[in-house]
Amino acid sequence: MTSEPNDFQESAPANESPIVVPAPNDDEPSTEFAALLADEAAAAPNEPKAGDKVNGTIVQITEAEAFVDCGGRNELPLALDEIRDENGNLLHKVGDQIDGHLAKGKDGELKFTLAINLRDAGKRALADAFASGTPVEGKVGETNKGGFSISLGGVRAFCPFSQIDLRRADDPSIFVGKSYKFKVVELSEDGRNVVVSRRAFLQEHRDTEATQTRQLLSLGDVRDGTVTRLVPFGAFIDIGGIEGLVHISQISHQRVANPADVLSEGQPVKVKILEIQNLGGGRNERISLSIKALASDPWPTTASSLAPGADVQGKVTRLVDFGVFVELQPGIEGLIHISELANRRIVHPREVVNEDEEITVRVLEVDLSRRRISLSRKQASDYEGD
Repeated sequence: MTSEPNDFQESAPANESPIVVPAPNDDEPSTEFAALLADEAAAAPNEPKAGDKVNGTIVQITEAEAFVDCGGRNELPLALDEIRDENGNLLHKVGDQIDGHLAKGKDGELKFTLAINLRDAGKRALADAFASGTPVEGKVGETNKGGFSISLGGVRAFCPFSQIDLRRADDPSIFVGKSYKFKVVELSEDGRNVVVSRRAFLQEHRDTEATQTRQLLSLGDVRDGTVTRLVPFGAFIDIGGIEGLVHISQISHQRVANPADVLSEGQPVKVKILEIQNLGGGRNERISLSIKALASDPWPTTASSLAPGADVQGKVTRLVDFGVFVELQPGIEGLIHISELANRRIVHPREVVNEDEEITVRVLEVDLSRRRISLSRKQASDYEGD
């Protein structure tokens, strides 16, 4: 009797074995499916946790808080007070990227923060902040030998004078009573000795800001800046985490003898980028700036109003071997050649005039194209001789 083929067996020639199709096994996934599951698991990001350092983009700002997209499932809330300056102005806008840390809110949900409030988070969060580098909020108390006493929401810490700001402060008392963000730089095992640094927090954010500034910086840019240092040859200006130099000749259209006469540290200024060398090259980085380039030049209008033969009042600004420079109006100087100072021969201008002296001079020539004005003292109507 010949057997009939069943559903899983086909008839075959006598000299070949029948083809058998195995029944599916529901208990084990196929090898290919298992590999897909493994790849998906490997690609899945680690679950974010409190203390993680993250970068995000501000996507919304409401009256009470901002929302930051850090690439997770949900946008994280950020208290607006954390991104306001001392005057209550917002430091960021929608679309800005911002660095921060994850922390647990009072409801247990994650939030975006620039610094942990230990009073809310509890003392155990201090060790986590030290381990992860998360900033903490603190209030500066009294000064003591070598530094400040800092209250971290019930935890007492110490901040050396050198670590309270990016630069040395001549008057430490200006920090007392103010609240800042600090990095925990030392923590004893028992948690009693805590050393914090505001400088480390500021430097970290300055480095991030500097990277962004360098990426966007171009010749001819006009930027808001802050005067950081005054030196005899000019002023250093912070233009966003990096410093540039305004040479003394680029401060004003008027002659400036000392930058401190017209600028002060901390003063906000607008500057134009004149030159960029070795950007990102550390000590070799050079950025030349100008304040004068953004101010109106009084020379063409004022100088053209000076008629040759006219007598005008001026102030002696510089004595040089070959003559005297006289300021006729702010930003407008002319030169009295030594031969035009007196009716007699003199060796040096100091024999007849002094710096800052007010004198009457006669305009001899105005050369607008070369920006030169020739003057005479001895030809002025009130000259009485020396």
